Amino acid sequence: MTHTTPYILPSLLAADWSKVAAEVKRAEDVGVEVLHLDVMDGAFVDNISFGPQMVQTVRKCTSMYLDVHLMIHRPDHYLERFLQAGADNITIHVEARYDTSVVETLRRIRAAGKHAGLALHPDTPFEAAIPYAQEIDLLLIMTVVPGFGGQPFMEKETMPKLAAARDYRDAHGLKYNLEVDGGIYIHTAPIAKAHGANAFVCGTSFYGREDTAAAMAGLTQCVS
Repeated sequence: MTHTTPYILPSLLAADWSKVAAEVKRAEDVGVEVLHLDVMDGAFVDNISFGPQMVQTVRKCTSMYLDVHLMIHRPDHYLERFLQAGADNITIHVEARYDTSVVETLRRIRAAGKHAGLALHPDTPFEAAIPYAQEIDLLLIMTVVPGFGGQPFMEKETMPKLAAARDYRDAHGLKYNLEVDGGIYIHTAPIAKAHGANAFVCGTSFYGREDTAAAMAGLTQCVS
């Protein structure tokens, strides 16, 4: 992923898990390059999704770039399992609890030859990411409260933060991607793009559509 290229990232959280391989192929067949996988532990967020075994299963089904978002406490403890499962990018939360530290975890991801991302809860200011700006390939601005899909896009709370992340990146010659996740549809993705986003996680706006080719075309057009 490069920060000057727009990406539509279907979220597997919104797919039909009874036919995971077919759902992965459904994305691949309409030109998706990056698939988003949300890992939730029931502690950091009030929901439980899946773990490294699902990531490994998806990796067996596709060569697509896998963007794995760890909404879990102690991501440093579980990191090796997700690396071995086949993640290409691993995003961790600045707000999570760590056995070691945020920076050490980011460095371990990069040392393994993978891309490292950092995520911010809607209530967390951009300033919390500044100490790690040199260590990341992606900054994820959550545009809903993490844990559940189908929530409305939090424009007022998150777009100034997204713009600040863009301005800081450009002012310091950095190249991290800016990703948004939550409430992303054809009417909200352009708002996020205008504030600096280039990676758009789409759950129900992609997998909730029977015609995923039309969904992909519409989403791609609105951020191109």
